[in-house]
Amino acid sequence: ECLVTKYEEVNKMLDYGQMTRSVAATSMNATSSRSHCIFSFYLEKEIDEVNEKQTFRANVNLVDLAGSERQAKTNATGDRLKEGCMINQSLSTLAIVINKLAAAGSRGKDFVPFRNSKLTHLLQESLSGNSKTVMVAAISPAKSNLEETVGTLRFAQTCKKIQTRVVKNQDSRAQVINDLKAEIDRLRADLASGGASPGTGQAQLDEETQALKQKLEEESATIEKWQQQRAMALDDMALSLSEIANEMGVDPSTPQLINISTDPSLSGCLVYY
Repeated sequence: ECLVTKYEEVNKMLDYGQMTRSVAATSMNATSSRSHCIFSFYLEKEIDEVNEKQTFRANVNLVDLAGSERQAKTNATGDRLKEGCMINQSLSTLAIVINKLAAAGSRGKDFVPFRNSKLTHLLQESLSGNSKTVMVAAISPAKSNLEETVGTLRFAQTCKKIQTRVVKNQDSRAQVINDLKAEIDRLRADLASGGASPGTGQAQLDEETQALKQKLEEESATIEKWQQQRAMALDDMALSLSEIANEMGVDPSTPQLINISTDPSLSGCLVYY
C-alpha cells in the first residue's frame, strides 16, 4: 500500500504490480497467469466551498482474473497443478456469488458467501451495493476451447443480471447543512410569494418547540425513574458503589462502567473499574 498524488506515481505502481505478478509456462500458454491480479485504489477529494469543506471518497478495483484450467490440457504437475486448483476453487466461489446476486432480484434477499474466498471478499463492494462494475470476458476462437468459451459467455450473461446503483457518498454533516439551507431558501420563497405569513410560521415554530420540550421532559422523567429503580435495587442487595470500591480497595472516585438492563433488578449488577 502506497500513497500517490500524481498520475505518474499511479503508473509506476501499476508497472511494479505487473512485474511482480506470478506467471509460468503450461501446455496451453507460455505466460499463463498463476494467480489473480487486483489493483485497489482509494481516492479522496476535498472541495472547499463558502464556510464549508466537503470530502468525497471512492474505491476503484481493477481485477484481472486468471482463467480456469483443466489438467488434461495444461499438463500441469507439482506447484503448477496446485496453483490451477486454487484458481479454479476461487473462480467457483465467484460463480456462486454471481449466481446468488443475479437471483436476488427475483427471489428476494439471500445469503451471499462473500467470505468463502479472498477474491470474493475483496470484490464485495464492487459486486453489490453502491458501485458501478464493468466486466470484459476474454474468449478463444479455437474449436478446442469451445466448452470454455461457452462457459465464459454464460458467466458473462449471468453477470449482466446483477443490479447495482451508484450513489454519491457525501459527509453527513455537510448534507445536513445543505438540507437546512434548502429549507431556509424554501421558507424565504414562501414568505416572498405570500404563501405564508410571518405569524403563521412563528406559531408553527412555537408549536414544534413546545412538542420537543415536552418530549425531552418525558424522556428525562423516564431516565430518572430508571435511576431510582436501580438505586433501590442496589439498596435491596445492600450494595452501593462506595461500598464496592472499599471492598475492592479502589478509590471511590475511580471511573467505572456499570451495566444497564431493561430489568431494574439486573441493572448495576456488574461494575468494571
